[in-house]
Amino acid sequence: MLVKDLRYFFLGLLFVAGNVWGQNDSIDVAVDSAVTKKNDLSFVNEYDSLFVEHIKGLWGERNVNPERYEGHYDSLETGLVEFRIKELNEVTPFDFRFNSQTKAMLNLYINKRRYLTSKMLGYKELYFPIFEEKLLKYNLPLELKYLPIVESALNPRARSRVGAGGLWQFMPRTGEIYGLTINSYVDKRSDPYLSSEAACKYLDFLHSIYNDWNLVLAAYNAGPGNVNKAIRRSGGKTTYWEIREYLPRETQNYVPAFIAVNYVMNYYEQHGLEPIDVPYSHIELDTVHVCQRIEFDVLDEWLGYDEYKISELNPMFVNRVIPKTNDSYSLVLPFDLVGDFIENEDSIYKYSSLEYKHYVAQNKLKRVQTYHVVKQGETLEDVAKKYNCLPEDIKAWNNRSKIKMYKGRKLIVFKETDSVEEVKKDQERASQHSVMYTVKRGDTLWDIAQKYRGVSVNDIKRANNGMSSRLRLGQKIKIPVK
Repeated sequence: MLVKDLRYFFLGLLFVAGNVWGQNDSIDVAVDSAVTKKNDLSFVNEYDSLFVEHIKGLWGERNVNPERYEGHYDSLETGLVEFRIKELNEVTPFDFRFNSQTKAMLNLYINKRRYLTSKMLGYKELYFPIFEEKLLKYNLPLELKYLPIVESALNPRARSRVGAGGLWQFMPRTGEIYGLTINSYVDKRSDPYLSSEAACKYLDFLHSIYNDWNLVLAAYNAGPGNVNKAIRRSGGKTTYWEIREYLPRETQNYVPAFIAVNYVMNYYEQHGLEPIDVPYSHIELDTVHVCQRIEFDVLDEWLGYDEYKISELNPMFVNRVIPKTNDSYSLVLPFDLVGDFIENEDSIYKYSSLEYKHYVAQNKLKRVQTYHVVKQGETLEDVAKKYNCLPEDIKAWNNRSKIKMYKGRKLIVFKETDSVEEVKKDQERASQHSVMYTVKRGDTLWDIAQKYRGVSVNDIKRANNGMSSRLRLGQKIKIPVK
C-alpha cells in the first residue's frame, strides 16, 4: 500500500494536519454519518491520521488578477438564475445552491470581470479537451473541468503570492511529489497535461476520504486540516453548507465561485457574453517527443513560427529552452509544422546544442556568405561536409526544400572564418545592397525572407542589428538583397 511505503520515506518530518495533501487511489474510507453519534468525532481523527500518513503540501490564497471590463451591467434576474441553478443541480453530483454568496460570485464573472470571462470562454477550446480526457480517465465529474477557471483563470503560468503555480495551482513541494518537477528550465506544474493528471489523482483521493464533492472542493482550497477543524467546530456536521461558517473566509467563497463558473459556462449567451478568439484550438495542435536541447529562437528560425507563440503553447519551459534529458519532453506545435520539424530536426538540434555554442564561442568562428559551384558528380552531402554544415542548412540558405544537384549550379553557402576582415567586408556588403520592407499583418521573418531570393532569416536579423523575431504591424525592416 502506497501510504505504508511513504510512512518510512517521510519518517522524521513534522506534519501539520491543517495543511496536508495526499495521493492514493486505493484508500477507501466510508463514514456512515447517519449512525455516528452527535458528539463522537472519532471519524475526524481518522481523517487526520490518513493525511498525517500521507504527503505534506500547502495551499494558500489564489492571486488571480483578471482584467476588468467596463460598460456593461447585467442585473441578474434572481428568479430565472435560481431556476437555472436548480436545473444544473439536477444533473451534477455537487450540491449547487443559489444564495447571496453565489449571486455575488455570478456578478463578479458576469459583470465585474466580464472581459476575463469572455477570454476564458475562448481558451476553453484549448484546455477543456485535455481536462475532460483526464477526468474521464479517473471517472471524476466533468464539472471539475471548470475548477482551473476558479484557480488560475485558465492561465498555465499563473502564480499566487505564496508560490502556487499552473492551471491547477500546485505548491512546489506538492507538485514535486506528484511528479511535477521544477528546475531552472522546466516547471511541470505549467504543463496542461501533466498538471491535469496530478490534479485528478489528488481530487480522487480527497473524494475517497470525504465522499462529498463540495467538501472535496473545500479541502482542495483550504487544506484537509482546515476542513477537519471546521467539522469539529460544527459538532460533527459532514456537508459543506453545514460547516461553511467555520471555514476560512476564502473557502467560504470558493464553492459559490465554482457554482458561478458552472452557471456562466452553461448560460453565458443568455447574458450577452461571447468567447474572445484565441490563436489556436486543441484540434489544431500536435506533439512531438524530444530528448535533445532545443532553443525556441532556433525553432523560430527553422520553422518560421514566432518563438513567443511556441512559448505560449509550451508554458512548462520557463526560459524558452527545452533542456537535454534522458527521458523525453513533449513539444507542442501546430500540426502543420510537425512535418517541417521532422525534416529540419537535425539542424534544430545542432544549432541549439551547447556543444555548438561552445565551439563557436571558443573558436570565434563566423559565417560569411560566398558561392559554391557544383562540380560533376558532387552531392549535397559533399558540399555540406566541405562547409561544415548540414544539407538542411544549404537548403535553408537557398530557400529550397529540395536542391537538384547538377554541374555548374551556383549555391549560396556560408563558410566559416576567423578573419575579422572577411566578416567586416561581409557586413558592409549586406548593408550596401538593401531595400526597406514594411511588415504586413501575419508576416514572419521566414515569410519575408522567402520573398527575396538568397535572403535568409539570419541575413535579415544581421542587417537590422540582431532584431527580434517578434514583428509589429507597419514596422520598417532592412532587407539585404543579394
